[in-house]
Amino acid sequence: MPFTRRNVLAAAALAQATALSGCFGGGGDTETTPTDSGPTDEQSATGTATATATQSPSATPTATPVADAELAAATTAIVDEYAWFRDDYDSALTQFRVAVGSVYDTLSEIQSASERTEADVTAFREASTDLASFVQSTLQPHFDVDAALRIGDNVYVRDFERAVSRDDQQLQDSVLSRAKSYYQRVRSSGYVANELSRRPVHDSLYDMLVPSGAGDHIVALVGDEFVTWAHPDKTESTSDDGVAQHTHEFPSGYRVYTHAHDHRTGHSLRDHTNEPPLNELYAYGDGDVAILEDAASWRERLDDFQPAFTGLFAPLKSENPATALTLFLGTIGPNFDSTPVYVETFESVDAAQAAVDDDIGTEGTTTLAGQEWERVFYDAADTTIYAYRLRAGSAVVAALPSDVPWERRRDPAADLKGTWLAGE
Repeated sequence: MPFTRRNVLAAAALAQATALSGCFGGGGDTETTPTDSGPTDEQSATGTATATATQSPSATPTATPVADAELAAATTAIVDEYAWFRDDYDSALTQFRVAVGSVYDTLSEIQSASERTEADVTAFREASTDLASFVQSTLQPHFDVDAALRIGDNVYVRDFERAVSRDDQQLQDSVLSRAKSYYQRVRSSGYVANELSRRPVHDSLYDMLVPSGAGDHIVALVGDEFVTWAHPDKTESTSDDGVAQHTHEFPSGYRVYTHAHDHRTGHSLRDHTNEPPLNELYAYGDGDVAILEDAASWRERLDDFQPAFTGLFAPLKSENPATALTLFLGTIGPNFDSTPVYVETFESVDAAQAAVDDDIGTEGTTTLAGQEWERVFYDAADTTIYAYRLRAGSAVVAALPSDVPWERRRDPAADLKGTWLAGE
């Protein structure tokens, strides 16, 4: 398995989760009561009455493993990755451009020298190594970074070293020119938008969300202060390659984030004549998920969609989660598949346990995509909403809120398959 930040995060979260007590879905703490041993043969033969020392129970009870610890670790890794893009991405990219600029400036100084020596090779290598150290520690955990950026003694340094050792002025000029062009390109907006993108995110975050390796998913991540999405596309243009994520805003102000299809530049909602199956779709607005419906289906215009049920996750929301995140799971294609998932993480398993609202109705469990979920129901939008909830360590996940009861749904697990929420 490659040594990636995803693996490190998951392993760390798993180790932390399994060490905690008071798990969701598990029994209480357990103790082992020692059993007194009988007299030895020697003691029986001599008739010596020997008291057997009784061990005292450990002062620290044995920790019960956290239910769904692997899912808890995966969910924590996803939330942490989202938080990095929300909080740290801007400063990281600023530092990246500064570090690249330092290499570029070093090359300019070397280029202006009338004679190049081993000292110039050393200066080039030191500058590129400083950049590589930054890239390895700060960017590589999140992106599939080009080798010339993450390796200090890269191809340009080695080519320049050979040219200097041979005293080949023409080769030196050629290598320096190529290297400067490369470093100029990697700090450009175009390169950053393609290879180090924040919206959408292509690399580690997508792999965490879709560990199955399926390349047809689009996942939107919506928080109070930051929205992004993850999909596997990394081409120069996302307008005509079939992975064209874009956001539609409806007249009501609600948005759908995961719709994807080929579209023209300047594509707008008014261009659509197709409608989702059953003339309804999930959308986001006013801080929560809603179901939009088109009662006038004969008009076949997306502009006609209006909120039918709003605040679908509201009764499940806690007052003080460490992080709250709404995700929309979709697949690439002309349809409007958008499966909503609401994730809350807490500082500890106990905090997550305490945050769960016991007033929510529950009715057994069911298996969705290989994972065991609670069936929950509650009042929202002046009707009864049926959803699924999964509690794993310090994370609580809710999915698929709808006014349609569970038993009347055809395939509720379809859009969970292939994602981190699938246990199969």
